[in-house]
Amino acid sequence: MMEFLEYLKTVKKRSAGTIKQYYSILKEFQRFEPITRKSWKRYLEHISTNKPKTQKNKLKVVKEYLNWKADRGLINESERFWNEAEPPREQNLPKAVDMEEIQKIIESCDDPYYKALFKLLANTGMRISEALNLTLNDISINGVAKIRIRGKGNKERILNVNKEIIEEGIKAGLFTKRVSPRAVQIALKKYARKAGINHKITPHIFRHSFAVALIEKGIPINKIQVLLGHSNIATTGIYLRIASDTVQIPQLI
Repeated sequence: MMEFLEYLKTVKKRSAGTIKQYYSILKEFQRFEPITRKSWKRYLEHISTNKPKTQKNKLKVVKEYLNWKADRGLINESERFWNEAEPPREQNLPKAVDMEEIQKIIESCDDPYYKALFKLLANTGMRISEALNLTLNDISINGVAKIRIRGKGNKERILNVNKEIIEEGIKAGLFTKRVSPRAVQIALKKYARKAGINHKITPHIFRHSFAVALIEKGIPINKIQVLLGHSNIATTGIYLRIASDTVQIPQLI
């Protein structure tokens, strides 16, 4: 297992967070090795009580691990039967809120750092990990501000942003000070409560709300895909289903 994790780190350039997640999943899987059809069936039964999203993630990791071993002749099984397993389908839609609610949270914020961060998230749809990893070297201002973002899979994309948002962020130390994602979640909960918002809200809900807001403004879905850094347009397309909830269908006949 450790050799596989080292391969992910040095060859695939996976992040430390990803390596940690893989280690946790594979440590659980180790007791079902050596892999056979019988032990594989036991593993599938073992994870069947997990949430669909968790099952999907575990299967992805374990399949990648087993295929890696098979490619190197470390598994005697000639048939890669584990690739036949499919996780249960999950139909939950991403949660989004009206931008007015996010505006209330920003207005209630008396901490310059978090106020600048919340504005950045609301106006770019960045993942919280992407925002917290930004440095001054990723920023350029020349009429408009450009942000170079390193997203999932170390893929880069560039966003054009109102320079006032970036200038406020620079002044607040957004690109030099380092806080944890957990600290952001705690701050967001605090300021949401202060703004009178009682339902759960997370940094990722800012991303979902950004996408839905752009759809409602008529921005083409393929452009939203680029802004969000999605590899597959089908991932972006799910926001169309959320936006459709606000459509009042007129009587046509």
